[in-house]
Amino acid sequence: MRLRYLLSLPLLCVVLWGQDPALKDTFVQAKALWATQGDREGATTRFDTVVARLTSKVASLEPEWTQVLCESYNWLAVLDDRSAKDRPRAQVRLQALLDLNPDFELDRALTSRRLVNLYDRMKGERFTLVKLSCQPEGGRLLVDGKPAVVLPRKFLPFGTRKLAYGRPGHAPSELTLELGPHEVKSAEFKLVRTASTITLYTQPSDVEILLDGQPLGFAIGKAGPEAAAITQALGLRPEDLSAPFIIPELAPGKHRLELRAPCFRTRILELGADLASPPADHTLEPFRMAPSKGALSVSSAWPGGELFLSGQSRGLLPVINSPVCSGPYDLLVRFPGGGFSQRITLEEDKALILEARPKPRLAFLGLEEGEFTGRARFLNQLETIGDRLQPLAFLAPRPGELPKEALARLKASREAELVLTARPIQDKVVHRVELVIATLEGEEERLIVKPLEQDPLGSLTARLNAVPPVQRPGLGVAFLDLASEPGPWVLSAPEPALKAGLLIGKSVHSVQGKSLASTQELQQRIQTAKDSLSLAQEGAKATLPLQMEALEIPLGSPSLCYPAVLAQLRLQYAGAKGDEANLIKLNLALALMQFRKYDKAIELLRDTRLSTVRGVSQGTVDFHTGLCFLYLGASYQSEAVQAFRQALKYPQATLLGPDGPLVAPLARQALEDLK
Repeated sequence: MRLRYLLSLPLLCVVLWGQDPALKDTFVQAKALWATQGDREGATTRFDTVVARLTSKVASLEPEWTQVLCESYNWLAVLDDRSAKDRPRAQVRLQALLDLNPDFELDRALTSRRLVNLYDRMKGERFTLVKLSCQPEGGRLLVDGKPAVVLPRKFLPFGTRKLAYGRPGHAPSELTLELGPHEVKSAEFKLVRTASTITLYTQPSDVEILLDGQPLGFAIGKAGPEAAAITQALGLRPEDLSAPFIIPELAPGKHRLELRAPCFRTRILELGADLASPPADHTLEPFRMAPSKGALSVSSAWPGGELFLSGQSRGLLPVINSPVCSGPYDLLVRFPGGGFSQRITLEEDKALILEARPKPRLAFLGLEEGEFTGRARFLNQLETIGDRLQPLAFLAPRPGELPKEALARLKASREAELVLTARPIQDKVVHRVELVIATLEGEEERLIVKPLEQDPLGSLTARLNAVPPVQRPGLGVAFLDLASEPGPWVLSAPEPALKAGLLIGKSVHSVQGKSLASTQELQQRIQTAKDSLSLAQEGAKATLPLQMEALEIPLGSPSLCYPAVLAQLRLQYAGAKGDEANLIKLNLALALMQFRKYDKAIELLRDTRLSTVRGVSQGTVDFHTGLCFLYLGASYQSEAVQAFRQALKYPQATLLGPDGPLVAPLARQALEDLK
């Protein structure tokens, strides 16, 4: 008898292979100790170990391990029964076995007749034998709403039991049984087919299945021995495929089957009407999904950026030709200051190249306490304002965090450059909210809005989206609109433009062969040009190359949010060099002047050196330096005089832009006023 159990061990090893090797070995050793050596104590100790491990997770056991646990109880009952002092414990083992699976049949070749009779008597005291007949086979049985194994003989607890049997493509059937002691009941199910079914397998698993555009679920898990016949011809193993996915009710007519999986090419199959009628079960050839990837390259002139794709880090920039599964992603680059985000779609076998430029991060700290009509609507608008902002990366508030706590955290971590707070204004009837936009350095602006308006945040979003440029394409020529002239009149021009044929003191009547009426129209033509423009004057033509011209940000403009302008400029400065960096410093100083921080503005201006002498240039820098000293008071008058005298050395320097007012007359007037 012991030899028979020893011969069954290799088959059990195959069943349990890979699930829990250590526990498997313990179970096999326990059987071997008794079957080959008669070591009752050694076998009992090992079976107890198996039982202790499996009973702790009995609710989630796979069928193979449930069988192991049942067999262990059977063995332990037999081993306990062989010792007089342990014999009472044998009944406890049988009771645990009944609680686990009353359908389990004791191995009568291993178990004594006395234990078999005891087990049958204990079973009869709680369970009724039900003889099942289920046609067709392969369906699903529910007992009192819970899945149960379909067996010809089942033991069910006394009382009223509701049985239901169903199979894809068939109408389900139900019946109710009243079960009592010393009874044998029968339950017969004969299902009527109602529709065709489709069974399919995929490689790999976790493939989404759609029928006629409607998602049905995912093909998951691994196939079992039932798939051996269809995998053998393909040179695959059953475990290479997903578990069978069944489409249970295929309606009459043609259908479109679609399979989707990340990193794989979508498969589409047209199903003919013959699969739906007449009703039958159909198994399709396994779907082998083809990989689908693209290449992504992301670089940046700003250092320290880390790339994230839909929340998963892909390392520090630059990332060059990184293979990425095709499909849509939320791309994010986190910099030490600022962030870059973009919704991208990677196409199969194609490369996507991006240059990441950080945007200031705006953190909404939350709406302070205070009830008012429309609070929920207004709060939702604040928390989704990021969808309306192009130049800013929006950070929503953390759940449960108070605005003061959020501000302290951001100042310590530097996770954002801008913060937005909202505070209800307590009037007799609260119908206004104060919005505060501020940098972490303390520069702030306040805006009063009415939350019940159709778009109370419209003004704020417009101002946050307005980013004034510090450069624009131009020709390096000063133009003037005169009523007596047919087009822009040339006021001044650099030597290269004169050599190209441009005439000072004459108007330009056409550009690129098209008539021209004003300097505004000329600027529009410049913005859409590529490399150069051809200008025509009376008796002369000149082709001038485009060049970048420096600009100043306007101060006091109601269309700009100056804390956001400051944050933009600070990020731009981090990746700039040469004249570009110095031009940004000039504009940073101007933005600080907007907040009356003249001392900090002077620190920037004194460190700014522009190589240009025309338009917004070094003379412009010196003039603003003089203004800052004037604003600081009479004790800085001598420094102001020195700065204005320095500005006089640049007669072609202007304010605002190349077409703005000349600096020299303004500096001369300031010196006169200081006498």
